[in-house]
Amino acid sequence: MRSLAEKTILIGRPRFQSEYLVKQVEALAGQAVLCPGLDIQELVVDPVSPSDAYDAIIFVSPTSVEMGWRNVSELLKAQPGIQLAAVGLSTAEKIKAKGGLAFAPEGQGGGASLVKKLQGELNLSSSTVLVVSAEGGSEGLEQLLGCEGSVVKTHACYRRSDIQDPIGAGILAQLEMGLDGWIVTSRKSLANIFAQFQGQEALLTAAPLFVNHSTIAEKAMALGVTTVFVCQDAGEAMVHSLEDWFQSLGLEQ
Repeated sequence: MRSLAEKTILIGRPRFQSEYLVKQVEALAGQAVLCPGLDIQELVVDPVSPSDAYDAIIFVSPTSVEMGWRNVSELLKAQPGIQLAAVGLSTAEKIKAKGGLAFAPEGQGGGASLVKKLQGELNLSSSTVLVVSAEGGSEGLEQLLGCEGSVVKTHACYRRSDIQDPIGAGILAQLEMGLDGWIVTSRKSLANIFAQFQGQEALLTAAPLFVNHSTIAEKAMALGVTTVFVCQDAGEAMVHSLEDWFQSLGLEQ
């Protein structure tokens, strides 16, 4: 029988993205401790004009779908032939839930993988592409598309803010019996959580970390985390990975 009983799991996702994982951990009798490394704020912006012409709309994350979909809905109604694309499979699933159909690269995804896939779908050298993203993002995808000759425009629909304040007494009290595992879904969140735990990083490095991309795992190991699991997504697959890990420990005992 699978269970996280008596296990304390720190969840480092932004608050509004944490509900599923918190509920799943608690449903399995574990203790979920919310410790976001980022805060996400929706931006009040004008919708994309339905008269603007685009060959493709790219969503960079599930958050970009959640906060940007309604801003492009009139455009999609006016121009139903626009191709939808997603940087990863979880983002494509979010688009599907909104009633759209998007293609995405297999595996872990990413900007470079998506551009390779787009090369087989569009003539990038003559395409105009809208990237729905966060304010102040890396712009790596936009640069890759520009190198292919595309005209690239961005629609920033949310802002990410760092949370680096020292860890609070309340969270430390929850962790006083030990930290059994933790979850992070971006490199920025990872760095910010380490900043919050300054002087107590050993709590993090000693506990198994569950992430949704190999680049996060690489950064975590560079910071000293000894055990890292890369999951297919930050939802059901991550919960199953948690269950499998603790079940394997139980079988060894």
